[in-house]
Amino acid sequence: MQSTDSTTSGLATFEHWYDFAEGGPVHRALLPFPSSAPAPFEVARWSVAPNTSNDLDVHRSREVWIIVSGTGTLTVADQTEVLRAGDVAAFDSRVPHQVRNEGPEQLLAISVYWLPEDD
Repeated sequence: MQSTDSTTSGLATFEHWYDFAEGGPVHRALLPFPSSAPAPFEVARWSVAPNTSNDLDVHRSREVWIIVSGTGTLTVADQTEVLRAGDVAAFDSRVPHQVRNEGPEQLLAISVYWLPEDD
């Protein structure tokens, strides 16, 4: 049985990264892996206050949102869908995406994102 190295395993900590123009804060995860062997992805958590939106997002990374709580209207390119707690949404590189929180409570999400191998 292999031993577990507690300095490279365990809970991630978060630091404030930036704020959406109107929606709320974004925190970047500090994963416990060494810089010599980083994870092939990054993680952030963010929130969108009621009656606001996150910033329209378009980037080189692929991204997955995991909705932790709240509800919102997701716009991906020119399509819209309702997001609820427990939903997972995926976005390919350079596809515009945004969520508007039209519910009464804060929408909380986790993002996992990475650069595609061919980028």
